[in-house]
Amino acid sequence: MPAFSEEKGDDNKVGGSADGFLGWGQQTLNNKPQTHIELAFSCKGLRDMDVLSKSDPQIVLYMKNHEDVWKETGRTEKVSNDLNPVFMQPIQIVYKFEERQDIRIRVFDLDDPGQSIGMADFLGELELPVGQIVAVRSLTKALDHPRFQDCGTITVTATEVGGHHEIACLKFEGMGLDKKDFFGKSDPFYELGKQNPDGTFTTVYRSETIEATLSPRWRQHEINVKRLCGGQAEQPILFSCYDHDDDGSHDFIGYFITTLAQLRDRANASTTVFELINPKKAKKKKDYVNSGQVKMAECRVEKTYSFLDYIMGGLQLNCTVAIDFTGSNGDPQTPRSLHYIGAPEGNHYQQTWQAIGQIIQDYDADKLFPAFGFGAALPPHGQVSFEFALNGNADNPLCAGVPGVMEAYKTSLLHVGLAGPTNCAPMMKLVSRLAIKAAQSRTAHNYYVLLILTDGQFTDIYDCIGAIVEASDYPMSIIIVGVGNANFEDMERLDADKKALQFNGRKASRDIVQFIPYRKYIGNNTALPGAVLAELPRQVEEYYRKRRITPLSCLHTDNQESVQSEPLSDTGSELSLS
Repeated sequence: MPAFSEEKGDDNKVGGSADGFLGWGQQTLNNKPQTHIELAFSCKGLRDMDVLSKSDPQIVLYMKNHEDVWKETGRTEKVSNDLNPVFMQPIQIVYKFEERQDIRIRVFDLDDPGQSIGMADFLGELELPVGQIVAVRSLTKALDHPRFQDCGTITVTATEVGGHHEIACLKFEGMGLDKKDFFGKSDPFYELGKQNPDGTFTTVYRSETIEATLSPRWRQHEINVKRLCGGQAEQPILFSCYDHDDDGSHDFIGYFITTLAQLRDRANASTTVFELINPKKAKKKKDYVNSGQVKMAECRVEKTYSFLDYIMGGLQLNCTVAIDFTGSNGDPQTPRSLHYIGAPEGNHYQQTWQAIGQIIQDYDADKLFPAFGFGAALPPHGQVSFEFALNGNADNPLCAGVPGVMEAYKTSLLHVGLAGPTNCAPMMKLVSRLAIKAAQSRTAHNYYVLLILTDGQFTDIYDCIGAIVEASDYPMSIIIVGVGNANFEDMERLDADKKALQFNGRKASRDIVQFIPYRKYIGNNTALPGAVLAELPRQVEEYYRKRRITPLSCLHTDNQESVQSEPLSDTGSELSLS
């Protein structure tokens, strides 16, 4: 039998998700994958700082770290005698959607090869978050200078390193496997191994166990083709089958070696199977044939796309804010209230929105946020509402940018009464109606994010579960931040990281909820967005992958069957909610 590396057989080193697909933010052998982008630069109309020739520009890129200190990240080459340079050497950085990544791009005129940047003439600079660049892929801005005006422009273009990839969708069935248990049938599972350069194999996927059967039908799973076989269809893949034992001493049934190319061929030949071979049994028995057979029930290789493929293709993240105005928050006029707005740094609701809004706003072209409150008694009759516009305009609840939401929130506190109960299903259904409309277009134009800030558990929890299960079929995610010290046990249930939500016998098609208790991040607002937004890229990828929707920028370049797309527009401002 082929040799395994040390990773074989270790339950903690199989890696990947439950279905074997390695997507955004998931662990690969305990190492979190990183997304890298390249920034390419060109300039026009730079100032000429030389007397006998033109400027010799070079770009230096700085990034602000968590201590708000600018650190040099990379440099382009120097372009001689050119006021309209196109730099051939890009600068690569790690991209983190869930963080605000501020960069400073500075252009210098370097006259001599050995001249230091500190002695070079400064031509201009541009400071902005990375999110603004990747949201439009290519961005042109005027350069700033403390002494001069009209210093020219700079164009920054972002490209993901790696980008889209392929996944293999595999489904195996066993037939006539060896019986390994004395008092019953085997409990078979299988592993897939990728060949290493030294000829050994490393386990890259382990299936579920099917109990008490010699003819198992394992569920379909997906795995990154690079992880399975290095992206090479002819590279050997080891299939090994075992009988599961609770003590971990699994009994070996048999193996075969194949390739992805062979698996695809066998999937198209329904009568062809692979023979499982147990070398020890083969040596002992002269009439040994096999230890069972495995049928390739399904094998498809599909191209998949990354979160950045969709963002750079024009996908808009439309964020709706919903804030809890129930009485349990306390009187807003008292310092102990969660809604107290007298603190210089703002209350926890304000701090949360400020931290998250400044990141997600880069991915919304018009930066207009629908902002609502729920659980308040509205003037003049004191009727309780669970979806009232913070700006007081029910027909147009849009607020301009992060400050606009802040101002509408503070104004609402002066005019409404805190009431209850904490019903949030109406807000979920309101946003899901927009997502339903977006889903009908079958294009990656708009994805909806509902950010709920609440101080307690939902009193309509079962209606919320129903709304979440329904919304899981549409381009929508729900982020819940628990403010205060309440018991948020039910919110963990809505998060559903371990078990899919079900409502009236229907299971959620995907996990769309992320819950974060704010109290874990008090005094550390830098880490808060990372926790709150961590799952969103994967949820975006999963929605479009399951529906086989291609990023708008890749519809024609991939030579796939193109969907009938509409002109790109930001419908995040559309409020036809009926």
